[in-house]
Amino acid sequence: MKLRIYGFRDNLYDGAITYGLNNTSSLDKLFAFFLAVGPILQHYKGIYANAGLSMLLLMSPFLTLKLLVKLRKTDYDPYCILAITPLLLFQLYKMVDHTINAGKTLYALFIIVVFLAIACGCINIKYFMKCTTLISTAAGSCLIVQYILYYLAGVHLQFVPTSLLLPESSQWILGAQTGLYGINGRSNGFYRPSAFFLEPSHLFLYTFPVLCLLLLSPNINKRRKRIAVLVSAAMILSTSGMAAAVAIGIWGIYFALYNSKNGRENIAKLKNLFSGKNIIILISILILLIIAYTQVEVFRNMVLRIFSSGSTGSSTAIEGRTRLARLLVQGMSGKTLLMGVTENVNEINFNLSGFYATLYKYGVIGLVLSYLFYAPGIFKLKGAGLWTSLIIVIISFFTAHTHGTFYMMYFVIVIMNAYHMKVKNKTKYG
Repeated sequence: MKLRIYGFRDNLYDGAITYGLNNTSSLDKLFAFFLAVGPILQHYKGIYANAGLSMLLLMSPFLTLKLLVKLRKTDYDPYCILAITPLLLFQLYKMVDHTINAGKTLYALFIIVVFLAIACGCINIKYFMKCTTLISTAAGSCLIVQYILYYLAGVHLQFVPTSLLLPESSQWILGAQTGLYGINGRSNGFYRPSAFFLEPSHLFLYTFPVLCLLLLSPNINKRRKRIAVLVSAAMILSTSGMAAAVAIGIWGIYFALYNSKNGRENIAKLKNLFSGKNIIILISILILLIIAYTQVEVFRNMVLRIFSSGSTGSSTAIEGRTRLARLLVQGMSGKTLLMGVTENVNEINFNLSGFYATLYKYGVIGLVLSYLFYAPGIFKLKGAGLWTSLIIVIISFFTAHTHGTFYMMYFVIVIMNAYHMKVKNKTKYG
């Protein structure tokens, strides 16, 4: 399972990914691939629950065996084990909170095994990130084709096989088939394709860690910069306001603090912000953004969805994602505030972000345990790990998937590599 496509050679992430490199068998790479496509396949029918979970369960005996061998030989990074501990406790807490049954217990233990395996270096993270990078660039290419066909021929090219979606994913079918409607069935007002993702926000959640790693991790090269351009195009063309803001922000951070020449360490330095070259680049980006806002209707619509309520008085994208959730948790107090109300949110027909959903379902205890994994990365990590952690914490107030099973696995893999890099660099430089 070698990725021989140009740009995805073995040296793409040399010096940027160092954990789990000894997992080189075909089964290791197959499991890494399953993890990479899990966030997409979680919405499709599978043998058990959904296609993503079905594939992970299929590989679980192999992963469990690798984990036991690692633990027996103590062949793991203890710093990564310490970092993942809050999430392990979070899974145990979810298992016993409200009610306890065999199904919840087995699921919690399975997730704990996966998280612990990631922390112990049982996953080939380099191959995993090459897979996610390839998927992200493929999404960018698909989006470009969708836009060309729509605006030249009035044709929407559908990449989502809607007949294979789970019943609970039916809210995305109309949008996937037309590119013109949201999950509420109302018109977007403009064309919003999302390649083979169900909606633009899903594409954003999948691609931003890739862009962080491409631009903000050590040993950058021209190939990574070229791929970063295509991944950024995917994020911006998705018309997700969060995706566009984060893509522009990551490039701004790169030009302001990094912007290393090829082969350099690519370490953030405050003095880079005051270099003449970087100041010119940042001013040029600002001018381009102003021109895009005034001249490009799609870009202007993205910005207005985030910040403007419009003449109708309707809520912004941010307000629409948080207002009802805030009202829901305002009535919590005492035991419900501490331990949550209920895990069953099926009757709640509005968006519950990762922050509000965790608070409502598991209370302050669950909230603290989950953020004790995400938040410390902002202060302890550098480069891609720092910025990925910061973005996750910020968007957790607007999107549910930061605390969902598959995207949480994805983020854990990226952050675990960053923790391992921190220890390795500390050992290297004393």
